[in-house]
Amino acid sequence: MNKCLFCFSVVLSLISCGKDEPELIPMRRTIIVYMAADNDLSADAYADLEEMKRGYSETDVCLVVMLDAADEAPCLLQIIDGGQQIIKTYSEFNSGDAAAMKSVLSEIVEMYPSESYGLVLWSHGTSWLPAGMQLKSFGRDGDKQMDIPDVAEALPVRFDFILMDACLMGAAEVVWELKDKTDFIIASPAETIYEGFPYEQIIPELLRPKVNLTDVARSYFEYYDNLNGAYRSAAISVIDTRGLAALAAATARLTEGQPFDITTFDRTSVQRLDIYDEQYVFDMLDFLEKAFPDADKQPFMEQLAKTVLYSAHTPQFIGQYDIRTCCGLSCYILHPQRADLNKYYKSLGWYVDGGFNRLF
Repeated sequence: MNKCLFCFSVVLSLISCGKDEPELIPMRRTIIVYMAADNDLSADAYADLEEMKRGYSETDVCLVVMLDAADEAPCLLQIIDGGQQIIKTYSEFNSGDAAAMKSVLSEIVEMYPSESYGLVLWSHGTSWLPAGMQLKSFGRDGDKQMDIPDVAEALPVRFDFILMDACLMGAAEVVWELKDKTDFIIASPAETIYEGFPYEQIIPELLRPKVNLTDVARSYFEYYDNLNGAYRSAAISVIDTRGLAALAAATARLTEGQPFDITTFDRTSVQRLDIYDEQYVFDMLDFLEKAFPDADKQPFMEQLAKTVLYSAHTPQFIGQYDIRTCCGLSCYILHPQRADLNKYYKSLGWYVDGGFNRLF
């Protein structure tokens, strides 16, 4: 019997018969995929699910998927060698609600005890902007999205890694909020093509005893870099969250005492990483270089190299803009006409800890 299924069958027997609990031997790793797809991404969710099945082979790593699609009730699936098994069908809930996500993830962790956990957050993405702006955040189910601080609060354990299959999540503001819940984050500082990650290629790597997250990110980049036309569009990073505190300190030191006037600064001169007319997401290094051309950036650059372990990008994104440079982390530059967003931005941890409060 598949090792993961054996572990789950023991859990079921405890629930059904109420006998003395035998000692449960944790699996080596459980990877949880949270697919908030009760929206226009449903077809893509089913396609990615099929890729996961093709990429999975029997091992002591459990691959568990919470799928909330548009045409059926949310369900919990376990990917097994050759297919899938439905573990549970839920009463309808909103997968864009942080409390619902916390409840589901906590239940999965309890059902699948493991030595370590990985997490894939799959949905519309993105970046730090507040829910309800019809722009960004994480997840979408009806009119519900999650603010990133609420996503962090909903995570019940510290994960070895979080892979974010959603747009614009490779932002300094986002990874700062999630840094206490994972050691590593794989995310795109730009938007992502609807096909998302090539799961058939990356699942075998995620099953290895020692996962090489750089190889996972490289597979994503190479998959899109080998396509043609607008489909040749990607940016991806691997962030070591254990280096973020030092990076924030280095950023704050760089901004300290430096003259900067947001009212005269040309935001459009900085490498953009989104397709929105107003522009919300910019390459962080390019911003700091243009904002402080005479400042000593060497300490920041050295810590950036220790924190962003891998970064790659295609030459352009869906024909909307060229990607001349991308350090692996994006950031926001205050928009002079968006007082609503600017006010919310100042509530985020990076605003103070990264020293951006000295700029805006």
